Amino acid sequence: MTHNKLIAWWGEKSKASYGKMSAKTAVDKSVNISYRKIVNHVRICQFLKMQRSLPTFKSHGLLLLPVLLLTGCFAAPIKPSTSKMDQIRTVLVVPVESPPLEVIPDLIETRFPVYRQYHYQAMPYYVFLEEKIYKNPGGVLIAGLVSADDSVPVADIQESSSPGANSASLESAASLSENWTPNFIVAQEAVSQLNRDGIRAMLSKQYYRLPLAGGNRNANLGNWRNAIEQWYNQNQSSVDYRQPGMGHIDAVIEVGIGTYRIFDAQTSLQVLIKLIDPNSRQVIGRISDKTFSVEDSAQTLLSQEAEKFKQIMTGMGSQLVARGFSGLGLPLKVSGQYNQP
Repeated sequence: MTHNKLIAWWGEKSKASYGKMSAKTAVDKSVNISYRKIVNHVRICQFLKMQRSLPTFKSHGLLLLPVLLLTGCFAAPIKPSTSKMDQIRTVLVVPVESPPLEVIPDLIETRFPVYRQYHYQAMPYYVFLEEKIYKNPGGVLIAGLVSADDSVPVADIQESSSPGANSASLESAASLSENWTPNFIVAQEAVSQLNRDGIRAMLSKQYYRLPLAGGNRNANLGNWRNAIEQWYNQNQSSVDYRQPGMGHIDAVIEVGIGTYRIFDAQTSLQVLIKLIDPNSRQVIGRISDKTFSVEDSAQTLLSQEAEKFKQIMTGMGSQLVARGFSGLGLPLKVSGQYNQP
C-alpha cells in the first residue's frame, strides 16, 4: 500500500469508527470527548511513525522545525545610558570566535553522490562518513559530513595557548589567517563605521576564544551554540582588557556571530554586540540582530573561492552592525537592502 493510499485508508477507517461510536454514545458527551482524544492520539502516532520511516537527510522539510527551534535563548538587550555613551571616545573592537557554517542540505549530496545510495543499503551512512569541520576552497569553515577519500581538507582547529582550555581567553588572530569566518569581517566593518562617526576605533589583533573544551570544538553545532549563549548572556566580561600594551580605551566592543547558515537558497546571519567598560568589566550595552538573503544555492555561493558568499556576508554584516549601533544609541544611519525576518 502506497503512502497516500495508506493515509486515505486510515482516514476513512477513523471516520467510520468515530461515526459508529458517536451514534452509540450520543447521550454521553464525556465518552465522545475521550474517544476523540484517543483517535487523534492514534492518528498522530501513525503520522510520526511514517515520518520516522523516511530518510532523514532526504526529507529536508522535516528538518525545518528543529532548525527553527535551535535559535538559542539570548539575554535581553541592554541600552547604555546617554551619559556613558558621551564618555566614549576610543574603542577597541574584539572579534568573538565564530561557529563553522551550517549548510542544509549537507553538501555531501553533491560532492559525494554515492552517499545517496546509503539510504537503500543495510549499512548506515556513518560507517562511511564522519561529521567534521572542513574547509572549502575559499577557506570557509563548514560543519558537515566528510568521507575518508573526500576532496575537502579537514580543518585544523588550533588548541588554546592559555592554561585553562575551558575558559575564555584572547588568542592571536594570526593563528586563524588560513580560515575564513564572518566575525573578522563584521568586526572590521564595526571599526569602519565607528571611525566614520568620529569615534576612534581600533581592531584588536586578538580574538575572543569561546570557552569550549578541546573535545567539544568539533562539528557538533550544539556545543558552539551553548558557548555563544554563555558568552552573550554574561553581564561581566571574563577577559581583563586592562593589559599592558593595549593603551587607554574608553570601551570595548565584542562582536560575535549567532545564527550562521545556508538553508537551501536562504543565507542567514545573526550579529551579537556587547559594549563593555574595560575598568569594571561590566557589560553596559548588549544587542543582537539577524537578517537573511535569498540569493542562490549553497553550491553556487561557495564555488570559485566562495567570493559571492563572502560578499553577501559582508553586506549583511554591515547592515546588522549599523542597526546594532543604532539600537545602542550611536548616531549611525541604517542602510542595506537585506530583509529582516
